[in-house]
Amino acid sequence: MSGDIAKPKRAFVTGAARGLGEGIVRRLAQDGWSVLLSDINPDIHETRAKILADTGISPEKLIAAEQDVACAERSAELVELAVARFGGLDLAVANAGTGGVEVALVDLELEEFEHIVNVNYRGVFLTCKYAGRVMRAQGSGNIITVSSIFGQEPFPRVATYSGSKAAVIALTLAFALEMAPHNIRVNTIAPGYMATEMQWEGLRQRAAHAGISFEEERQRVWDLVPLGRHGKPEEMGALVAFLASDEAAYITGASFGLAGGVVRR
Repeated sequence: MSGDIAKPKRAFVTGAARGLGEGIVRRLAQDGWSVLLSDINPDIHETRAKILADTGISPEKLIAAEQDVACAERSAELVELAVARFGGLDLAVANAGTGGVEVALVDLELEEFEHIVNVNYRGVFLTCKYAGRVMRAQGSGNIITVSSIFGQEPFPRVATYSGSKAAVIALTLAFALEMAPHNIRVNTIAPGYMATEMQWEGLRQRAAHAGISFEEERQRVWDLVPLGRHGKPEEMGALVAFLASDEAAYITGASFGLAGGVVRR
């Protein structure tokens, strides 16, 4: 109807400087969302500029900020900034993550363990905590976390990464039950082998460990994937856009695989 008021579209996306995060922000921007995109990588400002140039949206609809997602004060500050600039918060995507080094668990340095857990689990917790408070107060919202197929089926030499992503899945599903009475949906996406720089770094490490070339390791991955290829950041953006839409209004407490058939659940 002509008198209807357009539904607000205000989002906060972490880990958005490249890869899956950039793919998410690009899709949201194309769909008319206002987005605060953050990353510890200072290239986040360049990413914002590229998305603005490519989409032609108004500059005030995208805010770029540097953020260590493991810092509670900064996480709270950026959620507050999004609310102040956009007038509320309708979607939070806890996407920031790190793969870390690939090494046997007994040889993993404590500092590396803490880094992986701080980014992959503490960072998700903080985003959920502060975005969730805002959404609970306004009585609406949508939170999407990013886990991994390795959190569903743990893999050797990435035990801590696998453990952190399994923890994200458990946190998300429990959080969904807590937030449902407040009209807030919470879901997680478990990507598989995606065409990102973090994936290429993982392939380089595994290739070196196995004594084969990068191309051989990439082909080994393609042979594992029923669809025979890596996923694309824009496919991640499409799934986020769906879960954030009214078409997914009855979906909460769910884990969605984006893995080309590698994990079937």
